[in-house]
Amino acid sequence: SSTANNITDNTGCKELTYIFTRGTSETGNMGAIIGPEVVSDLKSLSSNKITVQDDNTNMGTSGGSTMTSLVKQAISQNPNTNIVVSGYSQGAVIVHNTASQLSSGEIQAAVLFSDPLKAELANTLDSSKVKKFCATGNPVCKNGSDVMAHLFYSDDTQTAAQFLVSAVSFKILSRTQVYSLSYEGRVQGNIDNKKQLYLRLVLWYI
Repeated sequence: SSTANNITDNTGCKELTYIFTRGTSETGNMGAIIGPEVVSDLKSLSSNKITVQDDNTNMGTSGGSTMTSLVKQAISQNPNTNIVVSGYSQGAVIVHNTASQLSSGEIQAAVLFSDPLKAELANTLDSSKVKKFCATGNPVCKNGSDVMAHLFYSDDTQTAAQFLVSAVSFKILSRTQVYSLSYEGRVQGNIDNKKQLYLRLVLWYI
């Protein structure tokens, strides 16, 4: 589907909330280039414990205000949810505007695809909670000349989803995924520490 409105329809209230803003002229409010693939990966990684809301406003202050309102609405519906946001092209600009309007702790992570501003996000988030993707040759986020590079990010969507999930509570992950995270080196420390952490996380999940 190219549309998702779990927040505005009040049909979510899951452990993870994902708010995405599409690129210019994409269909629906999810678009086709980034949104559906990231959502599919997030559903898989979170065992479908996810609320999805997309935003079809244009870039600018009004776009940031709309996403900000969606974040506030998600918090009011479920104060315990973990909110992560993402934007593609003009949507990345909206994420910038949103971050500047929020307080620390209201969103837990952000991913930007093809960011025209080529700038750091506002201090709402620590830099370790922000990830950017810009394809080689993309004239929008780099000084490239390959227009087609702006349209192909399918190889990055799973990495983006994994980053967003790893940035929030391990409790939304399945035991298998926690095991994977601890033993693939995403949790730092020696082997003994990883084993102990894995056991603690499994007990927490149960």
